[in-house]
Amino acid sequence: MSLFVDTSIWYASGLVWSAPGQVLFSKIGKVPHMGIVTSLESRIGERDVYSPVHEEAMAHRSSASPDGKWVILVEMDKDHMWGPCRLVPMDATSVGHHVGPPKAACTSGGWSPDGRWMYFSSNAGGLFHIWRQRFRNGKLEQLTSGPTEEEGIAMAPDGRSLVTAVTLESVSVWLHETRGTRQISLEGNAAEPKFTPDGRKLCYRIVAKAPNSLQFTREAGPLWLADLESGRSSPLVSDFPVLAYDISLDGRQVVLEAEDREGKPRLWLTTFDHQLPPRQIPNVEGRQASFGPAGELFFRGEDGFVYRVQADGKELRKAFEQPILILKGVSPDGKWIVGWSRLADGDAATQAFPVDGGSPVLVSGWIYWRWAPGANSLSIAHTPEGQSYIIPLPPGQALPAIPAGGFRSEEHMARLPGARKTDALMAIPGPSPDVYAFYRSTTQRNLYRIPVP
Repeated sequence: MSLFVDTSIWYASGLVWSAPGQVLFSKIGKVPHMGIVTSLESRIGERDVYSPVHEEAMAHRSSASPDGKWVILVEMDKDHMWGPCRLVPMDATSVGHHVGPPKAACTSGGWSPDGRWMYFSSNAGGLFHIWRQRFRNGKLEQLTSGPTEEEGIAMAPDGRSLVTAVTLESVSVWLHETRGTRQISLEGNAAEPKFTPDGRKLCYRIVAKAPNSLQFTREAGPLWLADLESGRSSPLVSDFPVLAYDISLDGRQVVLEAEDREGKPRLWLTTFDHQLPPRQIPNVEGRQASFGPAGELFFRGEDGFVYRVQADGKELRKAFEQPILILKGVSPDGKWIVGWSRLADGDAATQAFPVDGGSPVLVSGWIYWRWAPGANSLSIAHTPEGQSYIIPLPPGQALPAIPAGGFRSEEHMARLPGARKTDALMAIPGPSPDVYAFYRSTTQRNLYRIPVP
């Protein structure tokens, strides 16, 4: 029997059978909020099973227990970071509780045919492996290990094995210049490359899991610095894994986002000369920090608003009265803040907000956006997986000529004056339009049957 779901109306994903004639799936309400619902295959009798408390959290995938009374689901928190799996009752009488490895990302869940075991794909320890746990709060057992990662769980009918996708993946950072391309990062998975203002060095982070379009900035790892002339790379700060960073406009300082011992997001400052260890900015709790002119910092607070603060923690205040779901960047002149935020109708889109007041400019539903050092160009892509365009910016202008209604297609980007299409994935612009950094990945993925003890 075929099953038809009009996702343009339902905004549905993660569709699975939960019983004969019954389906379980994720449904977007007020973007980006996503909950788990169930209904008959005819769409009759739809009801909520689980709805995250925070309006920006998302429950993505789910798996019903064999008796249909329980659901394992995977979800992202308000900062769009994967959390542990959650066990909830199918009748929605409670929000349930976390299961599987604690304080780790969980992206898949499953059940043994008799319902006695719960299975998880979790990155506890750094890489995604298969774990299991006795229903409901039994002792955890790790089933797989090693340099590969395992994601997705399909149990065999007899419960003696499971099928999963075993992956070996790596991502490196490369440099494109007039004389050709060359690899910059030589070990681990590289993420979030950024040029120093003079264009002579390139920063990047080394992370355990290969970056992806949604979370490549949310994997903690040490920050490295590559000298592009000599080709040498070395850690900027040893034994200090960071989630995100930015470079000051004078090229002297770096702001780091890292969690403290209590797991709270904090901002730290360090220098390129290795003279001082990272220093925490007092009175600040937030993420996605960017430098503005004269060393001022902008960041997204835990309440979703963008704040500005001096490097010593003083003069903390809101940048503007509009919450941001994801902060994408601050223009080098400090006049514009680009972020994914809600529109008047409740939907979300990328917008450019003038710091000095005024109406925001609609940029796109979703867009990859990076300014070059010196703000002489901009790299944009209609989706993170799409090819990038390098857009030259006239002196004194931080934004390109955005069409009315925003960039609705790649064609709109191609029409911009001087637009140059690259073959690079998420190009990071350098000091000139011919110089940019980009990702190059290698992936080996196959399905394997894993015996269950």
